[in-house]
Amino acid sequence: RRRVMGPGEDLGSTDGPPRNWKGIGIAMVVILAVMSLVILSVILLTPDETHLLLRSHLTMEDLESEDFKVHDPSVAWLNGKGPRKMLHSCMNQLHSLFHFLLCILLFSSSQCRSSLRRGAWTDIRGTAVPNECLSLAFCVCSRDLQELNPPDGDKAVLQYASWGPQGNQLVYVFEGDIYYRPSVSSRPLRLTATEPEENVVNGLSDWTYEEEILLAYPAHWWSLDGARLAYLSINNSATPVMEIPHFLGGLYPSNVLFPYPKAGSSIPSASLFVVNLYGPAHTLEMIPPDSLRARDSYISMVTWISSTRLAVRWLNRAQNQSVVCVCEATTGACSEDVPLFSGDGSVFYTILPAKQGARGEFRHIAGLTPAIPSVPPRFLTSGSWDVTVLCPECVDVLLFPSVDLDGVFQRQCISCNLIDGCRFFRAVFSPNQTHFTLYCLGPGIPKVTVHSTKDPSSDPSCPLRDGIPGGQSVTEEFALDWPQVLSSMHSVALAWVDGRSGVGRGQKTAAVDPRKIGSLRVKDYLGVVELLMQLPYIDDRRMALYGKAFGGYLTLKMLAATDKLFQCTAAVAPITDFRLYSAAFSERYLGLPAKEEHAYSTASVLEEVNKLKDENFLILHGTADARVHFQHSAELLSRLVKVEANYSLQLYPDEGHVLREPRSVQHFQRTVVNYLQTCLKHSALLDLEEDDEEEDD
Repeated sequence: RRRVMGPGEDLGSTDGPPRNWKGIGIAMVVILAVMSLVILSVILLTPDETHLLLRSHLTMEDLESEDFKVHDPSVAWLNGKGPRKMLHSCMNQLHSLFHFLLCILLFSSSQCRSSLRRGAWTDIRGTAVPNECLSLAFCVCSRDLQELNPPDGDKAVLQYASWGPQGNQLVYVFEGDIYYRPSVSSRPLRLTATEPEENVVNGLSDWTYEEEILLAYPAHWWSLDGARLAYLSINNSATPVMEIPHFLGGLYPSNVLFPYPKAGSSIPSASLFVVNLYGPAHTLEMIPPDSLRARDSYISMVTWISSTRLAVRWLNRAQNQSVVCVCEATTGACSEDVPLFSGDGSVFYTILPAKQGARGEFRHIAGLTPAIPSVPPRFLTSGSWDVTVLCPECVDVLLFPSVDLDGVFQRQCISCNLIDGCRFFRAVFSPNQTHFTLYCLGPGIPKVTVHSTKDPSSDPSCPLRDGIPGGQSVTEEFALDWPQVLSSMHSVALAWVDGRSGVGRGQKTAAVDPRKIGSLRVKDYLGVVELLMQLPYIDDRRMALYGKAFGGYLTLKMLAATDKLFQCTAAVAPITDFRLYSAAFSERYLGLPAKEEHAYSTASVLEEVNKLKDENFLILHGTADARVHFQHSAELLSRLVKVEANYSLQLYPDEGHVLREPRSVQHFQRTVVNYLQTCLKHSALLDLEEDDEEEDD
């Protein structure tokens, strides 16, 4: 039977219950609300790491922040009785060197010592000082300061002051003359007497000796028992004078004059004297060796062997011959010998080349027996690294060999594995060698600690947690400067390069003709550039150079030796002509200009300005630079103008080789970073435009 549907019936109807659309809607709202709450909770509870992303890049603001500055505690050994007798500089607490010296005097006085007591001391800023590290801040315990006044009420300038090894001995220099006090309360004894017009300085280095020969400002040395003082007397009466103009602060510029021998000119003459300090002062001159007595020479090393004998090294003017003598302080007689002896005097130690495999010879410590010349040297160290300094009281090397000089052959590295993250060190030993101050310089964050030589690996006894040719720039030393900003912020790869003649690469690589030192280094560096260009992450169309002083010279020479290989170059205080530079440096490598005119002409950048005409480079120089005079840049700029060269220039008025004013330092860093970053970025934009044009074609 078929049922016929009526006109009011729906074709899609069923007999089931109707849907609860209201309940479904409420459920959907609840689900959405729960999901929203979950998402919101995730967002709110997730740590905000955007600031970490921003802080992962080193910026110029970071570089200028105090949080990113490495603090050097400036410590020095006062005596050998342990690290608690260290002299901790209070330069940070005091405002001037004069007050600093007064502070030292008071600390050494018996009055201040007797008032010291155990407990928590505070310095003049109110900061707590730990008992483990006695600081010069303790000198504020008394107001009874003792002054170092110039003689006869003169307006003389105090140039230097330092303690002697015994008690409260004090030596200081006023206007080139040395004064001595057996104790702080004693009357001063004048040890030297020179007139200003004589142009002689005693006990201190002049420019040449400080920058090129001794590499230190003090030029006096105490005997171990404090009974004698050896000092250099440097005579510049025949040395030409350099004038450095200062433009700021007055209606007319003022000039600073100082002796500065350039290549081929008269050099300072230096004599070594020893004065007896116990009893009547008696001064003797140490007689130089016959081979150098009537010739220009330098004194490059002085060290005491005993209380009456000292070792002295004389260099000829060309610095290719040296004579080491042992001088008797009681007679002034000097005999050629070597400076470091064993306890019984039967063996002496020096640094000699030793063959170390295919890389040639490296400099190592050797012991020799003078009584038996036929016995070959006995090397105490070995390996593919150089011993750079051999000194019984202080060591300044990358690896510190510790050897019993009295015959027991034991060798250990006393700096290895002492501090995590540190592989580049400098050390200074106490006078009796029972402790040493260890300076961790990198690659981790620098720090300074004090150790015992008996057990160097023990916990530091006083942790201080404030926390050129022949040179070496490729090291593991920690650095935080504008190059790191360039790398961090702008994805620039940095490369430091040591050419041949560098330290630590063996005598085989160092044996080069010194007159070709510039051209060979340029060849070495360009070889490294070719190697870098093959790396997959290096863009060989965007490369730049940076160098300062001799490095600035090399950057300009590399620029002249290539054609548009480098997009830009920054040269700071570049040496442009070695005739204008220090005699000690220039003659060491090129000889005397009168005999080596071709070598000087070949080495000069001034002869190649035509090759720089179309290059992009920036020159930066302080107008008061006493090391590389602005004259170098002035001569270069004069020739660049004549050939209509493309260059940029940034001068720093009245600033020296090292910028001192914080604003100048900040401006220099930002200028170099912005210049190099803009240059490399601009090169990338040009490359993109060229690619677009090729696609259009």
